[in-house]
Amino acid sequence: MTENPKVFISYSHDSPEHKQWVSELAARLRRNGIDAILDQWDLGLGDDVTRFMERGIVDADRVLVICTDKYVSKANTAEGGVGYERMIVNAELVQNLGTDKFIPIIRQALRKEKTPTFLGTRVYADFRNDTQFDAECEKLIRELHEMPIIEKPPLGKNPFSSAELDLQLTEIPEQIESASETYKIASKLVRAGDTLGWRQLIKEIRKPIFESLIQWRQDELDNQKPESKEQLVQTVDKAVEIVSPLMIVALVGVESGREEFRNQKSLLDDLLNIAGWNPAGYTTWVNIPNALGYVYFSLHGCVSLSTNQIDLALGLARVKIPIPDGTKFLCAWEIKELRRQTPNLSGGRSANVIESWDFLAKAYKRWEWLSSIFETQLEYRTSLVTYNMAMNIHELAALIASDRQDRLNNYSNYPFNIPLTFLFEDYDITKRATSILRRNPEALTELWTCLNVTREQMENSWENWCRLAENQLSQLLQYRKPFNPEPLLGLTDIFQRIFEGLR
Repeated sequence: MTENPKVFISYSHDSPEHKQWVSELAARLRRNGIDAILDQWDLGLGDDVTRFMERGIVDADRVLVICTDKYVSKANTAEGGVGYERMIVNAELVQNLGTDKFIPIIRQALRKEKTPTFLGTRVYADFRNDTQFDAECEKLIRELHEMPIIEKPPLGKNPFSSAELDLQLTEIPEQIESASETYKIASKLVRAGDTLGWRQLIKEIRKPIFESLIQWRQDELDNQKPESKEQLVQTVDKAVEIVSPLMIVALVGVESGREEFRNQKSLLDDLLNIAGWNPAGYTTWVNIPNALGYVYFSLHGCVSLSTNQIDLALGLARVKIPIPDGTKFLCAWEIKELRRQTPNLSGGRSANVIESWDFLAKAYKRWEWLSSIFETQLEYRTSLVTYNMAMNIHELAALIASDRQDRLNNYSNYPFNIPLTFLFEDYDITKRATSILRRNPEALTELWTCLNVTREQMENSWENWCRLAENQLSQLLQYRKPFNPEPLLGLTDIFQRIFEGLR
């Protein structure tokens, strides 16, 4: 936490007395070194209220949710400003499940529900008794400064272990020169179980990386017009290079499989919503965050599947993300920018999904840091196919769960969310990917059981699904040069092997 942690205060304007109480709480926090953000001070005439709430919640280190009966009622019914804040808070929560960013403050609770449903399991601070205001304030201030009243004793070494393990905190250099160096440092932190060092590493690199990305765009992109596909590939490669240390840290956490490091959903939100990113200008440059999201989303899935963590891949794929107009949420795997697009590489959708696949599939030679995670190009491309194959199976399960099986009979016009370009890889790679999926039958079934779909429903729909896929492939292959009919010959056989392996 910084010396002056930034805290956003979310509350409802129940009465003048309640507004005054909230103001006094915020003033107490500021007098104690906490940068409290409050609409009464920070929102002026002409300001955009929606933007104020959105940036306040996203940019803050912590968010205090002042819970009264009226606030709870408004939040649960998505009413007014509180309802909008609830949507943003909920988006933050699902991007990083388990976060302690949001602190419920109970001010009034005459009803059974003390907090909104989306904060129901959070530990709260109880400010209902005014005579205990000072004591509760002290506990809250200590929490925000990360200075608990009772310090947790450090964990000592096992006195009976003869293993020579290096459990010292890893020294983090002031300046990290490369993504490969970042990988080594992050790996040491994971091996040592050093969560404190892990958080410090992220703090050291996060802000400079995003500042560099914004400055790079201002200096090199905003004054030039996108002209060629080659230029766009080079541009996205440069953006990936800038943020690669952050991606490396997240992927090391996924790779470790350790519970305290493996949940790396929050980086997706960071990449899609870069603070200070200019929303004006050429669409190609504006959409670079989407391209970075596409890259991270895919690499996260690759590492998850290569380490036999289908549940982790599904966890990120099923994160709810608000669409741009804020009217509803979609699962991440349903967002087209995260599944089939680098920034406007071409006008046509079919050509675009092919180019997007090639952009990732051929990245191993362009992004040297990938070799830190995947030993060979074959391993990388196999993992990429395995992940997309798994998500293709999950898409069928989602179609069944939504009671839209009638679309399986429309062989000419089904818009696959998961493009079938992964079947353009060598037949041997797709067979290897199939074997990887079949290696853990219990994990494989999560692809449909997480949606309450049965194996029988999946098998009964599989033949039609393959026909849809074959029709889609025949269309895609028209844009593939040279034309290669091999995927059409092997598709049904490859997919059928998956179910045969479960018998």
